[in-house]
Amino acid sequence: MVAWEVGCVKKASIYSLERPGREHFLDGVFGVGRLLRGGLHFYKPGEVSHAAEERHVHEDHYEVFINVQGRGVLEVEGEGYAFNTGDIYLIEPGESHHIVADAEDPLVNLWVAAERPKKAQAPV
Repeated sequence: MVAWEVGCVKKASIYSLERPGREHFLDGVFGVGRLLRGGLHFYKPGEVSHAAEERHVHEDHYEVFINVQGRGVLEVEGEGYAFNTGDIYLIEPGESHHIVADAEDPLVNLWVAAERPKKAQAPV
Protein backbone atom coordinates (compact mmCIF):
# COMPACT_ATOMS: atom_id res chain seq x y z
CA MET A 1 0.00 0.00 0.00
CA VAL A 2 1.37 3.33 -0.96
CA ALA A 3 0.19 6.58 0.51
CA TRP A 4 -1.21 9.16 -1.85
CA GLU A 5 -1.02 12.93 -1.79
CA VAL A 6 -4.11 15.00 -1.13
CA GLY A 7 -3.24 18.63 -1.71
CA CYS A 8 -0.04 19.19 0.23
CA VAL A 9 -0.40 16.22 2.62
CA LYS A 10 0.16 12.46 2.45
CA LYS A 11 -2.81 10.21 3.21
CA ALA A 12 -3.47 6.48 3.53
CA SER A 13 -6.26 4.28 4.89
CA ILE A 14 -6.15 1.55 7.52
CA TYR A 15 -8.44 -0.44 5.22
CA SER A 16 -5.76 -0.57 2.52
CA LEU A 17 -2.69 -1.54 4.55
CA GLU A 18 -1.09 -4.43 2.67
CA ARG A 19 2.53 -4.84 3.56
CA PRO A 20 4.06 -4.70 6.99
CA GLY A 21 6.84 -2.27 7.67
CA ARG A 22 10.37 -3.25 8.53
CA GLU A 23 10.18 -1.95 12.12
CA HIS A 24 6.50 -1.01 12.49
CA PHE A 25 3.39 -0.70 10.34
CA LEU A 26 3.90 2.98 9.47
CA ASP A 27 7.35 2.68 7.92
CA GLY A 28 5.81 0.44 5.25
CA VAL A 29 3.30 3.19 4.45
CA PHE A 30 5.14 6.49 4.89
CA GLY A 31 8.79 5.53 5.35
CA VAL A 32 9.13 7.24 8.74
CA GLY A 33 11.74 6.28 11.32
CA ARG A 34 11.25 4.71 14.75
CA LEU A 35 8.13 5.57 16.71
CA LEU A 36 8.82 7.93 19.64
CA ARG A 37 5.55 8.35 21.54
CA GLY A 38 1.81 8.54 20.98
CA GLY A 39 -1.61 8.64 22.47
CA LEU A 40 -5.34 8.36 21.96
CA HIS A 41 -7.50 11.48 22.16
CA PHE A 42 -11.28 11.43 22.46
CA TYR A 43 -12.46 14.77 21.04
CA LYS A 44 -15.49 16.65 22.34
CA PRO A 45 -18.04 17.84 19.73
CA GLY A 46 -16.51 20.77 17.81
CA GLU A 47 -13.23 20.64 19.75
CA VAL A 48 -10.17 22.17 18.04
CA SER A 49 -6.75 20.77 18.91
CA HIS A 50 -4.16 23.26 20.15
CA ALA A 51 -6.80 26.02 19.94
CA ALA A 52 -4.61 28.51 21.82
CA GLU A 53 -1.84 28.20 19.21
CA GLU A 54 -2.12 29.91 15.83
CA ARG A 55 0.62 27.65 14.41
CA HIS A 56 1.17 24.27 16.05
CA VAL A 57 4.31 22.64 14.59
CA HIS A 58 6.96 20.03 15.37
CA GLU A 59 10.31 20.84 13.82
CA ASP A 60 12.13 17.66 14.80
CA HIS A 61 9.74 14.79 14.02
CA TYR A 62 6.81 13.55 11.93
CA GLU A 63 3.34 13.18 13.40
CA VAL A 64 0.87 10.61 12.14
CA PHE A 65 -2.87 10.88 12.80
CA ILE A 66 -5.14 7.83 12.55
CA ASN A 67 -8.88 8.38 12.89
CA VAL A 68 -10.31 5.35 14.67
CA GLN A 69 -13.88 6.68 15.07
CA GLY A 70 -16.01 9.65 14.04
CA ARG A 71 -15.36 12.55 11.69
CA GLY A 72 -13.50 15.83 11.60
CA VAL A 73 -11.30 18.09 9.56
CA LEU A 74 -7.52 18.07 9.57
CA GLU A 75 -6.10 21.52 8.89
CA VAL A 76 -2.56 21.58 7.48
CA GLU A 77 -1.00 24.94 6.63
CA GLY A 78 -4.49 26.47 6.64
CA GLU A 79 -6.03 23.94 4.21
CA GLY A 80 -8.83 21.66 5.45
CA TYR A 81 -8.95 17.93 4.66
CA ALA A 82 -11.78 15.54 5.50
CA PHE A 83 -10.69 13.24 8.33
CA ASN A 84 -12.94 10.17 8.42
CA THR A 85 -12.78 6.83 10.20
CA GLY A 86 -9.85 4.81 8.85
CA ASP A 87 -7.93 7.79 7.43
CA ILE A 88 -4.21 8.08 8.16
CA TYR A 89 -2.42 11.39 7.59
CA LEU A 90 1.29 12.19 7.77
CA ILE A 91 2.29 15.61 9.09
CA GLU A 92 5.78 16.58 7.96
CA PRO A 93 8.22 18.33 10.32
CA GLY A 94 7.52 22.08 10.22
CA GLU A 95 3.91 21.82 8.98
CA SER A 96 1.32 23.73 11.01
CA HIS A 97 -1.63 21.49 11.89
CA HIS A 98 -4.88 21.34 13.86
CA ILE A 99 -7.78 18.90 14.10
CA VAL A 100 -11.39 20.09 14.28
CA ALA A 101 -13.88 17.49 15.54
CA ASP A 102 -17.30 17.15 13.94
CA ALA A 103 -20.09 18.60 16.10
CA GLU A 104 -22.33 15.53 15.73
CA ASP A 105 -19.82 12.69 15.35
CA PRO A 106 -16.58 13.76 17.10
CA LEU A 107 -13.52 11.75 16.31
CA VAL A 108 -11.17 9.55 18.28
CA ASN A 109 -7.63 10.18 17.08
CA LEU A 110 -4.62 7.91 17.54
CA TRP A 111 -1.51 10.07 17.19
CA VAL A 112 2.06 8.86 16.85
CA ALA A 113 5.29 10.85 16.74
CA ALA A 114 8.01 9.30 14.56
CA GLU A 115 11.67 10.04 13.89
CA ARG A 116 12.92 11.19 10.55
CA PRO A 117 14.34 8.07 8.85
CA LYS A 118 18.08 7.63 9.15
CA LYS A 119 19.92 7.93 5.86
CA ALA A 120 21.58 4.74 4.69
CA GLN A 121 25.34 4.94 4.71
CA ALA A 122 27.16 4.09 1.51
CA PRO A 123 29.20 0.86 1.69
CA VAL A 124 32.92 1.38 2.22
